[in-house]
Amino acid sequence: MTIDSTMETTEELLSVLPLLNRIVAAEVRREAGDDTTMPQFRVLAYLAAEALTLSALAKRRRVSLQSMSELVQVLVGRGWITREPDPRDRRQSLLQLTDHGRQHYERAQSQALQRLAPLLAQLNDHERAAIRVALPALRRVLIQEEDNAVDER
Repeated sequence: MTIDSTMETTEELLSVLPLLNRIVAAEVRREAGDDTTMPQFRVLAYLAAEALTLSALAKRRRVSLQSMSELVQVLVGRGWITREPDPRDRRQSLLQLTDHGRQHYERAQSQALQRLAPLLAQLNDHERAAIRVALPALRRVLIQEEDNAVDER
């Protein structure tokens, strides 16, 4: 792939992401309420996978501890996450989804999938196959970049 075609692909990706984010954000707000933000939903997604400390969440989201602390406090106030003592370090707390938080996350995730699936169904088989190949590869390089950035902090 030439530099020009790489840049064109990058530009196309950057033009698609805001559209995708708006659709997902609308579904999250529909399920979880108008005051639920995409950053809050992303925190729920991280915690759906595993319990994390506040500092680990801040590093993953690339935000300050103060910003993450404020976001987490909102989610604790809603009863969607809890703070539990970290058995490995008593100075830290592990953040975990509550059953209520997991239900909200899973319903919002399901709503987003149900909204996006018919859109992808409008693509032909070749286009869907190309996405199935491209997205895991893109995820791999983005995760690698994210891991490198976390390690550099």
